[in-house]
Amino acid sequence: MKKVNRESELIRLWLRRPEDHRTMNDVLMFYGEIHSTRPELLGEERFGDPYQQMKSTLRAHIHEPR
Repeated sequence: MKKVNRESELIRLWLRRPEDHRTMNDVLMFYGEIHSTRPELLGEERFGDPYQQMKSTLRAHIHEPR
């Protein structure tokens, strides 16, 4: 799967979560869900830490409570 397709799918799945479940604290839980259900979306470890790559992809879509 191409990187742009992986990133688009990660963002799509992230945005399906309720807004109050899209905070920085929820990223690790989301990573665990993706790791167990859709690991192909995380890319290859040889290109760096998959968690950090996913967090970078989602950065613009992470909400912080006010």
